[in-house]
Amino acid sequence: MQANDLLIDDDRYKWYLLQYLELNKNAYCSIEQLGDILEISRYKLEKYLQELQAELEENHYDATIELLETGEIEVHRLTHAIVKKMRLFLVKRSLTYQIFHRYVTNETSLDKQIEELHVSRSSTYRLYKRLKEQLTDEGFQLKKNQLIGNEFSIRSFLFGLYYEIFNGLTSPFDEEIQKQAKEIFRYLEHYLNLSLPKTKEHKFLFYMSVALIRLRKGHGIADNYIDYQENAATEYLSKWLYNHFTLTQVEKRREIAALLLFCQMMEVDLQQELQFIKQDENQQAEVLVEEFLQYLANHSRFELARLKEDRSLVAGLLRINRKWLIYHFRETTFVTKIQRRYFQEINPKLDELIQDFIERIGQQGLFHSEQERNKLYYDYLFFLITKISVEELEDPVYICIDFSHGSSYNEYIQTMLRSLQSMNICYEEKLSTKTQIYLSDFLIDTLPCHQMIWKRPPTPEDWAEFGHLLLTVKGGAYE
Repeated sequence: MQANDLLIDDDRYKWYLLQYLELNKNAYCSIEQLGDILEISRYKLEKYLQELQAELEENHYDATIELLETGEIEVHRLTHAIVKKMRLFLVKRSLTYQIFHRYVTNETSLDKQIEELHVSRSSTYRLYKRLKEQLTDEGFQLKKNQLIGNEFSIRSFLFGLYYEIFNGLTSPFDEEIQKQAKEIFRYLEHYLNLSLPKTKEHKFLFYMSVALIRLRKGHGIADNYIDYQENAATEYLSKWLYNHFTLTQVEKRREIAALLLFCQMMEVDLQQELQFIKQDENQQAEVLVEEFLQYLANHSRFELARLKEDRSLVAGLLRINRKWLIYHFRETTFVTKIQRRYFQEINPKLDELIQDFIERIGQQGLFHSEQERNKLYYDYLFFLITKISVEELEDPVYICIDFSHGSSYNEYIQTMLRSLQSMNICYEEKLSTKTQIYLSDFLIDTLPCHQMIWKRPPTPEDWAEFGHLLLTVKGGAYE
């Protein structure tokens, strides 16, 4: 179940339209193209475009979407920020969302909801049935107005869903819950001298809010992944829980452990050593680290023993594996083929290694969806780019820089190319048997390598052509 599943059908199409138009706002786009992509009629598309423009104006955004007589669609001042705000607008007015939210926050009966929302019984029952089916697909049930299932999984699901929809725009939770979540956060922030970016602060508040809502309705954590040593911070949390809920000592400890675990997975340092209990997910996370390091050593110049000795590398991979095996969060960052192609071109060898490895472990059924495996790919990619040496992972691209203007100009060009350091380039002063690209203003009829002939000074077009050639050479090395 994704955030978009809470939208009514017409608004879901509007959301897809907004996304597509923002991503392609600088390219030619026609109503025929959109019709083919979304598989809907021209009549409906024209209707959606008109309604979107009216709703943009209703929300006081100066973005415009105009359908010309030629069939071309012109988009002006439509930003990703506006698209995110418009989705929140569409979700909040959705009857499906309102029914879902009332179940989660107040466990309101369907009859009471029909009365509060002033909607027909037949349409509400239809949406309720669909919502139940979606929740069943997630492994949960709606029984006696309550969301029933594994409590750890429910909280992870609710956190991911609410955070995806609301981000840092606003909070969907009542003032009392927000106040309590902030009270806990401010204490930890002050006591531990935390200095968190806004993203991590909001993640903490959303997770804490979900936990407090569930506790308020008597739904406690049953799972325990970690053990911890008591300190002033955990004693404060224990006392706070005692003052607000009726919990046993064991129940309080589970709630605190769940919060500490979440913080570690989100890289919020609460200065607390956690001891992982040997549950299936943690054991599997450790096995995957072993398998990946072995796979990396087999397909690169790295020695397995040296990889295992790198504590930072092992700890980072273990955290990523634990995060996705335990929480199965839903996120929609980096999801298009164009986005992945960018990283494939810049880091072809690393991309190939990670994709192959995730494809192998995907057959074990450890990760629940293609979207989850996609996010796992990016977590691995971004972490490894910062932790391992590209020189030991892939062969360098040999470039001979040889301009007629002389050595100083050659050095100037090399200096300009330093921004491409992550591409693992080896610069040569003269042609050799290793040369793959000959960069010059001097044209030679026959060379056993690629030639790139530049003007003096190089134009933006020259730089673009060189970048394309560089990616071609790097990509060709792994075909």
